[in-house]
Amino acid sequence: MGETSLEPRRSSRRQRKARHTYVWMMVALLFFATSLLAAYHFEVFPFAREAAGTDIPANGIGQGQVEEGELDEGQGGEGQGAADPEEQPGLASMEQALSARGLYVTMDVFGTPSRFADVITFIRSNPGLNCLVIDVKDNNGRIPREAPGIPSKAASYNHFSALVNVLKQEGYYLIARIVAFQDPHMAMAAPGQAIRNADGTLWRDRDGRLWLNPYDKRNWEFVKDVSMWAVDMGFDEIQLDYVRFPDSAQGLEKKGVLMPGHEEYESRGDAIAAFLEYMGDALENKAYLSADVFGFVTIAQDDMGIGQRLEQLADLIDFICPMVYPSHYYNPGIYGFEVPEKHPYEVVYKAMEEALDRTQGLRGKVRPWLQDFSMRYRYGPQEVQGQVNAVFEHGIYTYMLWNPANVYTEGVDYAPGI
Repeated sequence: MGETSLEPRRSSRRQRKARHTYVWMMVALLFFATSLLAAYHFEVFPFAREAAGTDIPANGIGQGQVEEGELDEGQGGEGQGAADPEEQPGLASMEQALSARGLYVTMDVFGTPSRFADVITFIRSNPGLNCLVIDVKDNNGRIPREAPGIPSKAASYNHFSALVNVLKQEGYYLIARIVAFQDPHMAMAAPGQAIRNADGTLWRDRDGRLWLNPYDKRNWEFVKDVSMWAVDMGFDEIQLDYVRFPDSAQGLEKKGVLMPGHEEYESRGDAIAAFLEYMGDALENKAYLSADVFGFVTIAQDDMGIGQRLEQLADLIDFICPMVYPSHYYNPGIYGFEVPEKHPYEVVYKAMEEALDRTQGLRGKVRPWLQDFSMRYRYGPQEVQGQVNAVFEHGIYTYMLWNPANVYTEGVDYAPGI
């Protein structure tokens, strides 16, 4: 009986002890989580507060894999004109957009706090930079996380939107890079919307990549849906990359390759122009619209067979973004140089001169992509500085730096004279 009478008391004491242990564990976990969140926010994200005390005129704004869209404009001085005094509701100020100087950030780097912290540390140490260009749909057809009504392949970066919100609160100009028509995931998921061979199989370019059919208005709607999702997340600007036809597919519509819808347009340039007009209507009063184009667009007078003619596109968007990487001017003799890659200042200077001359009086401002990666010739502070100086000397105070590894060059004045 004694044991029977004592056992309940021992059980109660054990239960109380267990409850106390559980409560203290929960308090400790809550304290740890709160400390971690505070450290993440206040140690990683005070860069804008510090930058706000500088003399940069506005809160501000790459690409870099060894080829176009992966390797592949600016506050208006004399080069680009003044900002429109009547800003549209819901938009960032044009002054901010015209002074945006940004870094390209991949989806994976942005989605991984330990890796993104390195980018933020770099920006904090270079207050001339004030913008990020972030993948929202990348070259693999991925989006950061699942989104209603968007059939893209989803990564697992569920904190993506929250991080965008934090950066917005810190005053940064945010650009969503959206790869338009080069999309292997969607091409396989919806082959009827892809460029196909005559037998119905998926057509691949010379590098083995799959493309959506730029003539197909279902693809226009798909890109628009992703763009509107990015706007809802808080991005200030939608930047369309690979907004073109494959460069290895000239004339294929007439050679048995299936691209339904081509009969509606006189040229590929007309189709891309119609798509940009469609996108501009969807984004009106919501976000700015920009488009990445080959650097050669400033030289070529036609659409180069890919649907990119400078004047035709620049009048339909807010920013035209030529990728004037000196390493991509392969042919000896361009701009008078045997090896243009060794003359980054001169190449970018001449490209900006051409771009400004050809877009004068048009809607689109020039915001170039600059090279911060090395190919045949090693690029360091001198080469990057030369490109930045060439842009600023034309009265363009906005640009973007591309490096596919998101590792950028120290020792550069990213806003010379400001």
